Amino acid sequence: MNRKKAPADKEAAIDMLVGLFVTLIFLALATFTIVVSGSTLFKDSQFTIEVVMPDAMGLRRNDFVISKGTTVGTVSDVFYARDGVHVVAELDAPVVFFEDYSITVVPTSILGGRQLVINEGTATRPRVDDVMKLEGKQPSDMMADATIAIAKLKNFLETDALENLRDFSEDLSEMSDRVNRGEGTLGKLLSENDEVYTNLNAAVASIRDIATRLEAGEGTLGKLLSSDDEVYTNLNATVANLRDITTRLEAGEGTLGKLLSADDEVYTNLNATVANLRDITTRLEAGEGTIGRLLSADDEVYTNLNATVANLRDITDRLEAGEGTLGKLLSSDTGMYDNIDGAVTDVREMLDDAREASTLSTFSSLLFSGF
Repeated sequence: MNRKKAPADKEAAIDMLVGLFVTLIFLALATFTIVVSGSTLFKDSQFTIEVVMPDAMGLRRNDFVISKGTTVGTVSDVFYARDGVHVVAELDAPVVFFEDYSITVVPTSILGGRQLVINEGTATRPRVDDVMKLEGKQPSDMMADATIAIAKLKNFLETDALENLRDFSEDLSEMSDRVNRGEGTLGKLLSENDEVYTNLNAAVASIRDIATRLEAGEGTLGKLLSSDDEVYTNLNATVANLRDITTRLEAGEGTLGKLLSADDEVYTNLNATVANLRDITTRLEAGEGTIGRLLSADDEVYTNLNATVANLRDITDRLEAGEGTLGKLLSSDTGMYDNIDGAVTDVREMLDDAREASTLSTFSSLLFSGF
């Protein structure tokens, strides 16, 4: 009897151990599931919010709620309604929302998983009291964006992009061949011919010579860079003179200063002069006055002036030909001049004789009057 009872007890003990082990495994699995899922099975929620989202992007129950980089609760319910997707979240502590708050769904990784991210807003803005009517923003789906990007890339490659890329590769190969042959500036720089190197070396030597001359204070630029402050002194004096000139201009001294001053006397006189010039040009354009008639479309003055010039040309031609009294006087023939000169001489002699006769008659009258 004892031998039969021992195996039965042993089997019962083994069954108990197996059952206990299985129970422990189930308890550990349940605990792990609760911890990983973030379930609040053993604690009561302290704060509930409801957010209306345009798109939940796969958000599910027990997904975490993140605020300021830390977990503040979990999503308790997600359901669809006519005004959008409603997300109910249970928070561990009350979160204060301000007017510029934002709520959106963010993927936790490219392998899946979502979380509800809350930004409370600025504390200086007005506070939002009704937390059961919060509005969420459209989330950014990385997979959707990647799909769109791949589609655009596919469309780009299906066009002439490959042909353009092939042409670019051929052009690049041709450029490489030209460089290898020593063509062009870059080809000459990379070729075995040292002509470019020689020229570059000469240019560097010239630059070194220029730098030496500058350091020695030669030339205008060298004087500007030298330790001798003569140029600086002259430049400083020039600047002082310019400052004095600008001061005088600002004070309204001189003609230019009066033009730039706030006193509008010069401007008024200039404006009056311009007005007078405008009136004169208007009168000239209207053909008033002598100059206006000369500039007008009426050619009466021009005709008269042309006739006068023609008459003067005829008179000068007659004078040059020796016609008339004045022509004879201006001609090379001296006959008339001699006659006039003789007549003048005779008149002068007659006047002298008359003067002498007048003196004698006066003396005779005085003499006879004494008797």
